[in-house]
Amino acid sequence: MIKNKLLKAIFLTIFLGILITNGISQREGKISPRLLQAFDNKSHTETLTAWIYFRDKGPGKFEKMEEVKMGLNVHAMNRRLRHGFDSLIDEHDLPVYEPYLDSIEQFVTRIRHASRWLNAASVEATRQSLETISEFRFVQKVDEVMTYTFHEPEEEAPTDTETGQIPRSDLSGALLFDYGMSLSQIDQLNIPPLHNLGFSGSGVLVCLLDSGVNNLNHQALDHIDIAATWDFVNGDANVFDESDQRGSGDHGTYTLGAIAGYEPGKLIGPAFGASFLLGKTENTDSERHIEEDHWIAGAEWADTLGADIISSSLGYRGQFSSGEADYSWEEMDGETTVVAQGANIAASRGILIVNCAGNEGGNSSGRNTLVSPADCDLVLAAGAVNSQGYRTGFSSIGPTADGRIKPDVMAMGESVYTAAPSAVDEYELVDGTSLSAPLAAGVAALLLEINPSWTNQDIITAMKSTASRSESPDNGYGWGIVDAQKAAFFPAGNLHAPLHFAVSRIPNDYGFFYQYVDRLEWAPNPRNEDRVAAYRIYAKQLEFQDQPFEFVAEIDSQTYSFLRRGLLEDETFLYKITSVDVAGKESGPNYARR
Repeated sequence: MIKNKLLKAIFLTIFLGILITNGISQREGKISPRLLQAFDNKSHTETLTAWIYFRDKGPGKFEKMEEVKMGLNVHAMNRRLRHGFDSLIDEHDLPVYEPYLDSIEQFVTRIRHASRWLNAASVEATRQSLETISEFRFVQKVDEVMTYTFHEPEEEAPTDTETGQIPRSDLSGALLFDYGMSLSQIDQLNIPPLHNLGFSGSGVLVCLLDSGVNNLNHQALDHIDIAATWDFVNGDANVFDESDQRGSGDHGTYTLGAIAGYEPGKLIGPAFGASFLLGKTENTDSERHIEEDHWIAGAEWADTLGADIISSSLGYRGQFSSGEADYSWEEMDGETTVVAQGANIAASRGILIVNCAGNEGGNSSGRNTLVSPADCDLVLAAGAVNSQGYRTGFSSIGPTADGRIKPDVMAMGESVYTAAPSAVDEYELVDGTSLSAPLAAGVAALLLEINPSWTNQDIITAMKSTASRSESPDNGYGWGIVDAQKAAFFPAGNLHAPLHFAVSRIPNDYGFFYQYVDRLEWAPNPRNEDRVAAYRIYAKQLEFQDQPFEFVAEIDSQTYSFLRRGLLEDETFLYKITSVDVAGKESGPNYARR
């Protein structure tokens, strides 16, 4: 062991000697203006938090890519396959070159996170050490890790007098669940019809990036399938409050309850049947003090474990600390902030990111008040409305600095009913776009369960195209309040448009069959039509069991006749169609409804 450590020390000494000898001093070119400004306010011995960006991933790239590919998580692989990647992995998936990390380690107080996506490490180091590191030839850039105090929403009157155009389900019909006080936030998004059909987000893996989560034995949370947890602030697997550690788990309890709570008569979230990853990426000290490197580390972790959706109730804009530079409204362009760069890479992996728009309110200057990564084009930004559908005064507004409409959609963010962190049977009313995000993410989980072939952008398109203001989006409401039922059956990707059957009653020896004749508006699996041998059709009724139809005849290329015994004419059901090729392999399913 001693011999190995000695050899490693000798290697590093030689390695650094070569790098420093051959390197050229580029302090002004490599150290960002933002960090240089921070230098001016720090002594040489004070510690700063900085990003060290590397020039490459080291030698043997192709061999490393093959190794990473072989170890790819099955869920992550399936998600990437669903998005039609030409190659399952790319250079972003390669880890940071270990000798680079070893080389800087002796100059820094601590390496916080190594980001394979950014090819960078966030470190704690003195100004003098960072200046030395910037001289290394393998270092491309040194920048500041940005922090931000996330504003809690202030109670304000709604800013608009125009109606929020709330899409509501028909509550005159039977509801499968007693939603208790959570009915307003669920019904406003038109979720009950999907719950009535048996959907709950089952099979979808959602990652919550937030503060920690306390009180997981709460009566509305103890059913949740938690696949994994990690505390990126303190570096352990516990996401609940611990003594002598940074950050509180109260806020994460609220957001988890909003998306996944299940206690009939009290609280039912949109995606109570989904599986969850819980990432503690927020240090709540100093009124919810956030650092962007924790978020990126959490997103990379979610990718590794195969998350389909990231629900993020965090955002980054500025530090608001004396003498330190902030991200400005001009930098909310979806590309400039480090966390936006990380979010864009996450989206390129096929992950759907739903992020709160921010609690910065509106203004009369025409400037956006967004937090990043809500400014990203590939991120679904959720703003807040009240129970009457009016935009809350605290909900951040667009446009982005490059002129795009934001937020994207709206969900309830005022008086959202959710689990309390204080007792196993208590609930609270909570405000903030940080509650709108998990509600919208819960709808996205339902859409993915119903449409398992959809991409992240298919889901965004469906949610925006069917929201309450889709005909006239603006920078206060975006495309409007989400309508889960309409979005679930929006003709995007591999989906049938809603269809209507011509029904006839046929008597026989066993009672009655009902014959359904239907013209498909969008044929299943059109790229392989020449290989389709048959279609298998199923109906999903209120007892939530697949009921097979008996396929009868193909009338023409898009018109089919099939039978089902005992299904009433006026009964509502969801059906799915899978195409079967000549080898007997099924493709799909593709969903529609009657």
